Amino acid sequence: MTNSTHRVAAGLAAVTVLAVALTGCGGGASNADKGTASGDVASLTTPSAPVNTTPAGGAANGRPQLRLDMTDEEEERLWGTYNICLHDNGVKLNEGRSQPGPVGDGTGLSLDQSGEPKAAYVACANKLPLQPPELDPEKNPNYVSQWNDYVQCLRGRGMKIHSLPDGSGWTYDDGVADPAGGLEGPALDKAERECTMEIFGAKK
Repeated sequence: MTNSTHRVAAGLAAVTVLAVALTGCGGGASNADKGTASGDVASLTTPSAPVNTTPAGGAANGRPQLRLDMTDEEEERLWGTYNICLHDNGVKLNEGRSQPGPVGDGTGLSLDQSGEPKAAYVACANKLPLQPPELDPEKNPNYVSQWNDYVQCLRGRGMKIHSLPDGSGWTYDDGVADPAGGLEGPALDKAERECTMEIFGAKK
């Protein structure tokens, strides 16, 4: 069984769902596309803009802040705003995959993932959503241990997965007939969101 990439919550050019599952981990078409094929690699963090496209001094000022308790719709709207900005500044659509949202809010846009043109990412840096602090390894000192607990939570729901060595995500176990444990699509999103809230949203 080979490993392919599965991103939760949400990513670049949203860049697409959980991707929480967090669709963000993750969301609708506004966080990184989530795969459900066996062997996928999942991460709670959303891919950031391409290297060297963030203006000096940091783009955190004014960037929208995602929260663990956001609804999928709330998160998707923020990613949609970012997507529209990128598209308006020259990032191409993934033809055949983009389905504009019902109100033209950008939540259905699937954008080219090449990172070009870089100027678009610079222009839209202040619209790139920030991950919830709980899901940011640099802000959450308990992130690694909580991530491992999160993976165990998903295992408890039937998924045959294990953490990657560097704690950057999880991947399906090899040689298992149904590594997803029957969890796909909305059911997988629900499990990821519930485990995220259970583990990362727990009061310390």
